[in-house]
Amino acid sequence: MKDKIKAIPRTEQVRDLEYSSGSPSELRALTSLLSDNDKKIIGMVWENLVKLGAVSLPYLQEVSEHADPRVRLRARRICAEIRSDQLEKLYSLLAGMDDQEFDIEFALAVVSMIEYPDLELSDVTDRLDELVEDVKAHLSDDLTPRARIEQLVKYLFETEGYKGNTRDYYNPDNSFIHKVIDRKMGIPISLSALLILLGRRLNLELRGVGLPKHFVVKYEDEAGEEIFIDPFNGGRIFNREECMQMLTSDGYYFRESFAAEYLAVSTHREIIIRMLRNLVLIYSKLRDKNRVKQLSRYVEILRTRERAR
Repeated sequence: MKDKIKAIPRTEQVRDLEYSSGSPSELRALTSLLSDNDKKIIGMVWENLVKLGAVSLPYLQEVSEHADPRVRLRARRICAEIRSDQLEKLYSLLAGMDDQEFDIEFALAVVSMIEYPDLELSDVTDRLDELVEDVKAHLSDDLTPRARIEQLVKYLFETEGYKGNTRDYYNPDNSFIHKVIDRKMGIPISLSALLILLGRRLNLELRGVGLPKHFVVKYEDEAGEEIFIDPFNGGRIFNREECMQMLTSDGYYFRESFAAEYLAVSTHREIIIRMLRNLVLIYSKLRDKNRVKQLSRYVEILRTRERAR
């Protein structure tokens, strides 16, 4: 391959590699051409590497610290495009799931991959499994579901010190589930998602409720009695009437006829869409236009499939 590359014009070198199998020698040959001054050559190399997809990433990472700043920038931008394409495929996969099979744990990991592309689903699952094992040590099997919820909330927000990040609310890490677990802080929707995932492991059906400008968790027992949990404010537990009062104190005109709308349970798909919209707002504040465009695209993928149902 090396002899062939030296012997023929560089545009033909790229064409020869266009349908490569992605062997190490062929990929290194392609990435070596990122230092070329010919825009046509760079365009062809770029297109070929993107087509090859994930197999290109290790070789692009090798040159992402190249001495030539042009090579570094090109390699990093190609990596970003490949990863964006990969994420779009994952969101399309999520969009195709019906509400019963929509996997919120997988979806939250995919959200985290926006900033942490090397994150694996197992990284999230392992963190959650470790945390729930600690929780189980503080729970008794003979407790009622409500008592188990109270103990879960006490352990998470009092013993472990999870809290809402009021000082740095618009930090993107507040929305990425693995960072929420590690840093023990987040925003209302991410802390609620964490509580839902832990509840699932404890056979507690906790569900999200998207209030105006806030997000809480709801549990309804077999008798229809409801409790609401506010993870952002220390895991405060309150009833339906107190939830209405909270909305009123926040300036919302509330009456019982509005309850069906304001206190409606969110599907897991709706939780992810709302989380992505929050991130659009956050990255808008950070003036990151590329992230805003990327995230808006993912929202549209999920919403388009949602509207088609």
